[in-house]
Amino acid sequence: MQHIPRLSEAVYVGMCRYVGSPTEVRIRREVSDTGEVVCRPVWIMRGLDRMRSGSRREGFRLLTSDVDRMLWPPDHKVICDLSQISLYRIPQHTVILMECEDLTPGFARLKMMTPSADQKVKSSCVPIDGEIYISSLLFKARFLDFNRSSNAAFRSSIQHGPCATYTMNERVDVDHVYCFRSHHWPNVALPWIQRCQHKNWPPESILSGIVEDGCHIVPIGSFPERDNEWRVSFSGAEQKLIYSMNHCQFLCYGLLKVFLKEIIDVDPNNPTCLCSYFMKTILFWVIQCDSNLHWVPGNLLFCFWTCFKVLISWVYKGECPNFFIPQNNMFRVKVVGQTQVSLFEQLYALYTRGIPCLLRSPTIGRYLNMAILNGMLTFRTDESSLISDVMLDFCLYQEMITMADLFVTKSEEAVRSINAFEQLNNSALTLFQTVTTQYLLSGLLKNFSCLLSNQTIATNKKWKYWDNKSLYMMKLAVNIGCVSQILYLAIHYYRNCKYKESLRCLLRAQDKMSKPYVIYGNNVNEEMYKLAMAGVSLSDRMRKCLICDINLHKEYFYIDDLVPEQEATKADGVGSLFIPPLVMLHMLFVLNHHRLGDTVRSQQSLQDLHTLLLYDDGTRVPIHLRDISWQILGICQQTCGDYIGALNSFQCSLQQTPFNRIQKATMFRIQTINEQG
Repeated sequence: MQHIPRLSEAVYVGMCRYVGSPTEVRIRREVSDTGEVVCRPVWIMRGLDRMRSGSRREGFRLLTSDVDRMLWPPDHKVICDLSQISLYRIPQHTVILMECEDLTPGFARLKMMTPSADQKVKSSCVPIDGEIYISSLLFKARFLDFNRSSNAAFRSSIQHGPCATYTMNERVDVDHVYCFRSHHWPNVALPWIQRCQHKNWPPESILSGIVEDGCHIVPIGSFPERDNEWRVSFSGAEQKLIYSMNHCQFLCYGLLKVFLKEIIDVDPNNPTCLCSYFMKTILFWVIQCDSNLHWVPGNLLFCFWTCFKVLISWVYKGECPNFFIPQNNMFRVKVVGQTQVSLFEQLYALYTRGIPCLLRSPTIGRYLNMAILNGMLTFRTDESSLISDVMLDFCLYQEMITMADLFVTKSEEAVRSINAFEQLNNSALTLFQTVTTQYLLSGLLKNFSCLLSNQTIATNKKWKYWDNKSLYMMKLAVNIGCVSQILYLAIHYYRNCKYKESLRCLLRAQDKMSKPYVIYGNNVNEEMYKLAMAGVSLSDRMRKCLICDINLHKEYFYIDDLVPEQEATKADGVGSLFIPPLVMLHMLFVLNHHRLGDTVRSQQSLQDLHTLLLYDDGTRVPIHLRDISWQILGICQQTCGDYIGALNSFQCSLQQTPFNRIQKATMFRIQTINEQG
């Protein structure tokens, strides 16, 4: 096929649209990394350190991307040889020795060198030849039970390989891998360091960071029946390698994923034995070993084809060498026998078709076809032609609001988190990291304020002192946070019976949220945003334009009117109540006017809320949040004495997608009205 550079550029543009532009991918990574840094002190205080892993952490946002998390007890230290035991404090640290002798390369046994105080770990131990080892089978079972009990939403977790897997909001699969962390590079992977230095990839700065970070050990053996074996995981190292790639290399990885999903595994009822991890491994080997490849947009298809030929060769030989431990053949139990023969025949048939085999992909085929059918068509690969500055802002906002809010359950956690923010601010932050830090700090201050408000205070004098502290923090959060933060200040005033102050906040919020350039959900008016925000700093653009859902967390009490809903979602949901900001705004208008005895304004606000729910097209009241929205309308109607209307609204709430899991609260309110009638 002629004009390969132009076809490669067409595919490059198509992959940028599907996977993301260079800046989009950088935003995703920097937001994720920043969130992890500020949350880690709290996680450690609660007994489990963690990190996000998998394709989402790498920078992908594909519909098929699961959420992957690795979690481990931070006081359990895995060593690779006995000399390293002197590096740890005993009994504060539990030391575990990784033994790899006489095992499949890449796998280990974990021998307890000092006793563990963690009951889940203790009950996973078994005696072998007079020594105490941790059984991977028992460890998975103990932590699966722990996962199910840690949150109501996790009750349906199942064991899937080394993961405790559950489905979040009936849409996204979440994998929790409970494991151990070693701060030492395993002896079996020491030759990898020399290979990298010889091949000059990754660069020395990346290589040293990888080696210093060590590895993880996850509970799965080389064969299913080997209950006492563990696998050495290099997830952290792989993430750093992906980060070190240029965008063409990253898109080649994405193209390999698409190729696997849409061309090789085209029959969902009969998937092959391949997985995206094999594709990642191929890419690592090709980048390291083929120094003559030019990773530029005009050469993307040639680079992809080089990787494809490696895949065919490996399938033919039945060998897939692990990038860090080549002696570990990852095909040894998967690509064998008739499975291997059939897969090779399928791949060879695609190989004989050449690059046109990519036309079978719905994602890539249309861009490739466009270039083939129109020989005069050119494709610009510079980022400014791929995505506007407005949509880059939008990408940043979307990434920030999908992060879990930093909730603190005691003052010590808040202090530790604030220290983490101070350390971050003293380091060299990028623009995206700075705004992410600002957004997260606003959330922390808001939640710290709620924590202080929830304290049981013995005397009125002390209550006033802590209430002033709480109010001060809430105002700080409003000053640096997004538009909808002011609604939490209105909630604070309403809860303390300061209805006029609450109404003043609501009027400010209503004015800010009605601007034509604000962004909520997937709704953005690019032209209005561009005109209004010209010359405004990114930090101020976030404060003026971003609107987020109101998140009432299970740890805090907010207002009496929503206690049944909070209790219901705490028992059956994720523990947080998510409310559209406009719905919260109207609810507070109704309640404040009602408490002040202003029936006319209360009824008008009630009618405004009802009209919003009846006629909104999903832009201001998202479909998945209509359960709580109709519930809130019913609560307001019930408060104002319209019991028939309230019953109708509660019935409407029951008919919606149960995103917030508040059905028990709805049934309770219906029963209460019926008993009163």
